[in-house]
Amino acid sequence: MKHTLNNAKKFEWPGLKGWAYNSQEDFANASAAYFEVTGSHGKVKSTKSDRVYFVVEGSGEFTINDEIIPVEKSDVIIVPKNTHYNYKATNGTLKLYLVHTPAFDPESDVKLG
Repeated sequence: MKHTLNNAKKFEWPGLKGWAYNSQEDFANASAAYFEVTGSHGKVKSTKSDRVYFVVEGSGEFTINDEIIPVEKSDVIIVPKNTHYNYKATNGTLKLYLVHTPAFDPESDVKLG
């Protein structure tokens, strides 16, 4: 299966814009997205999916279970399901690639503030 940025579904909120390459309807085992972050994602946890973030470009901070973790280009952050986290850009735009396993389910996201 090939998915391209040209066919991805765009989403955004203040400080973040992204593109979802596929959905759980396309492939239930995994989904992928690309993000450009200039602010903060917002504190959240997933009750269904583990999340793997790859830092494509820029620098930022992930806060996972209240631990602040600085990130930069080529770092990988793994967030297990049921773990509260947030991330933000610290200098310009933080570009991230994300894989959800299993695929993203909006009903499993719990916003925490």
